[in-house]
Amino acid sequence: MTISHRATDASVASLEASKPTKVARMACCCKLSDLLPIVQQIHREAAHANAAQTRQQSEAA
Repeated sequence: MTISHRATDASVASLEASKPTKVARMACCCKLSDLLPIVQQIHREAAHANAAQTRQQSEAA
């Protein structure tokens, strides 16, 4: 697998295009449905932390 990065400068892009980075292939055997509960938990934790931070900021004001 070859990874190339886009650059805003054409000269940098041409340098990167001439030197691609080789990486090992990785396989994933999990299903998206297996990841959904983890993503939902992380979202709940982030929402809770954000609500707590908002409360602290409003109390300080």
